[in-house]
Amino acid sequence: MSRRADWPERLAEFIEARRHEPFAWGANDCALFAADCVHMLTDVDHAANLRGYKTERGAIGKIKRAGGLRAFASELPEKHTGLAQRGDVVLADMDGRETFGICAGNGFWCGPGPDGIVFRPMAEAVAAFEV
Repeated sequence: MSRRADWPERLAEFIEARRHEPFAWGANDCALFAADCVHMLTDVDHAANLRGYKTERGAIGKIKRAGGLRAFASELPEKHTGLAQRGDVVLADMDGRETFGICAGNGFWCGPGPDGIVFRPMAEAVAAFEV
C-alpha cells in the first residue's frame, strides 16, 4: 500500500470535509474517521470488515472481537509516535480512553469530537501507524 501522489491535497480536503461533522457511532467515530482518511489517501479500505454498527455497544462488540483497537491498525506498520508524519494513524489516550486519530502535523493529531474535528497534542499518542 502506498499513498496517492496527491495525498497532501486529499488530506486537507478530508479534514475540511469533516471539520464540522460531529462524532457519530458507525459513521464518524474514531475508528471510521481514521479508516476513511486512510482510504482517501491510499484507495484502500482497511475498515471494510468493521463497518455496519450504529451504536457504542455495536462498536465495542466489534472492537472486542477484533482484539482491541490496536488490532484494527495491524495491517499498518507501527512506528514510534515521535516519527509520525502527517496522515499517519495515531492511537491516543484522550481523557483516559483509547481513540484513533490522524497525525495533523505541527505536534497535533485530530479526530472527531462532539461538534466536529478536535486537535489534540501528539504527546497523548501511545502508538502511530504508517500510512
